[in-house]
Parts: sequence; C-alpha cells; structure tokens
Amino acid sequence: MTQLTDIGCYILDMDGTIYLGEQVIPGARELLAHFDATGTPYYFFTNNSSKSPEDYVEKLARLGFGSYDISRIITSAHVSMQYIRRTYGESAAIYAVGTPSLLSQLNEAGFDVSDSRTPDCVLVGFDTTYDFKKASRAVDLLRAGVPFLATNVDAVCPLEGGRVLPDCASICAMLTHATGRRPKFLGKPFPETAAYIVEYTGIPAEKIAVVGDRLYTDMRVAVDNGMVAIGVLSGEMTRADIEASEIRPHYLFDSVKELLDALR
Repeated sequence: MTQLTDIGCYILDMDGTIYLGEQVIPGARELLAHFDATGTPYYFFTNNSSKSPEDYVEKLARLGFGSYDISRIITSAHVSMQYIRRTYGESAAIYAVGTPSLLSQLNEAGFDVSDSRTPDCVLVGFDTTYDFKKASRAVDLLRAGVPFLATNVDAVCPLEGGRVLPDCASICAMLTHATGRRPKFLGKPFPETAAYIVEYTGIPAEKIAVVGDRLYTDMRVAVDNGMVAIGVLSGEMTRADIEASEIRPHYLFDSVKELLDALR
C-alpha cells in the first residue's frame, strides 16, 4: 500500500469532505494550507454537474478557503464532455437534461445544445430545473434509439438537516422506467473518470489519493483504478457501511483534520 508520504497528488471531494452545505468541516482549511506550504498538488472533484467551476470557486472563497483558479475544479461534466467529444466529435449535438449552468458549459465547449437537429446523445445531469417537458423530450429521443449518457451515478444530493434532493441517477430511473433504456454513467467511480484524472494531473494512478466520504463513488473510483482511497466519516459513509461493503478504503479518518494530523 502506498504510504501517505509517497502520495504525489490529492483529489478532494467537496460536500461531505471539506464542507457540509455552508459549514466548513474542521481542519479543512488547515489541510489545504498544509498542501500549499509543502507544495503538494491537489484538485477538487465533485460529481455534482448542476454547477459550474466558477460557482465552486465562488463558494470556496465565500467559505474562507481562499482564491482558486477554475483549473483546480474538476466535475463530472468535464469527464462527460471529454467522453462525448472523443465518441461523437468536437461539435456533437446533445440533448441535455440539466441546469442552465450545464447547458452553458456544453455550449462553451463547442457542442450543439440547440435541439435543432437529431442529437448524437441524450446527456442527463443533476438537474434542479427538471420538468415534464424535458422528461417527455428525453423519452421520445431514447425510444428512438439515441444513446443515453449520464454525468453521475448519485441517487440523491444531501442537504443540511438530513434532507436530500433527487440526483442524476433518480432522474435516470424515471427515464429508464419509461423507455427500458439504461444510461452509461460517467463521473465517479467509473474508469473514464480515473483516466481523466491521470491525464489531467499528469501523475500516475498509484501516486494519486482520492479523499472522500462516499463508498460507491469516491472510494470505488480509487480502489477500482489503482489509486489510494482515503475515506473520511464526516459525510455519508459510516463504519457500518464499510463493514457491510466489499469496498475498503486504504486509509480511514474521522475527518480531514485527522488526515492532516497523520501527514504532520
């Protein structure tokens, strides 16, 4: 197992790992300051495709983490766009079930999201603006055989106070029930994401650590793809979940504060 001192880059999940909603998890600011002081490369990766990198940069600044360039923020939308570009071409037509932010990112990347021609694929994201009109159009296209993609496999998005919102996989479940079609999921934990991270950082997989609070996304993408899995119990994952799962983090901490203590 790779020692913590040998890790060359950290990929940090966001919600549940360094903050919960609008609350900073103790030790998170100090951990990032430690990385900065030691020259340790790190990036943020979220499966949430409903917001842009600029939105996350603004939130990090608002929560007191400092000023970051958008190049530090990676989302499942980036992985999805790379997959679409390599599969369907630079100017592929996409019917996107997503927020205005996702559509704007797709448009800025050169894709056709106008729905003026038969799309090369249907792409479903975490869409907080989802409505029956979008559902009906997606169902028509999927029944006609258009390829079905999804930015992330998360069933719900956690909120403060134990509440949740239906996330991408829940929207996809409705479309699957109506069409019999199942999507190709992208984002964490799938191999397209691991390949994207390695290519983006330029660091070998075995030198990359994924720090996160979810077994089936954060920990699985690391374990399944030769990376170091560092679990934290500050979000969704519990010790009971780990005991009941075949996915085992290589390292487990109560929070990033304990990770920082171990690094020091």
